[in-house]
Amino acid sequence: MILSAILLAFAAFLGLVMELYKKSLRRDRASENEIKLVALACSALLGYVTFRIVVGTGIDGGLNPTPYLVVLYTIVIYLLQLPACMAFWKPLVKKFMERKADE
Repeated sequence: MILSAILLAFAAFLGLVMELYKKSLRRDRASENEIKLVALACSALLGYVTFRIVVGTGIDGGLNPTPYLVVLYTIVIYLLQLPACMAFWKPLVKKFMERKADE
């Protein structure tokens, strides 16, 4: 339960980071491959952080602490960040950018 909450929180955070990266840093000029590569790299970093948290606190629910879990966490975060980005963060960032442009 706690592990899934950590993964969902990291995926939501990464969705926000990716939307801000696309809109603010790259100003909608990033290619699809660049966005995927940056999202995968950030997912790998957050997957490793998740692994360290889970192994350090013992909240893994009986999973063996194998380094292959980093790959699993990376894939889960990467797959969950896209819906978080598209469904939640994209409309909010778009409204914020429109307000900022109107001022």
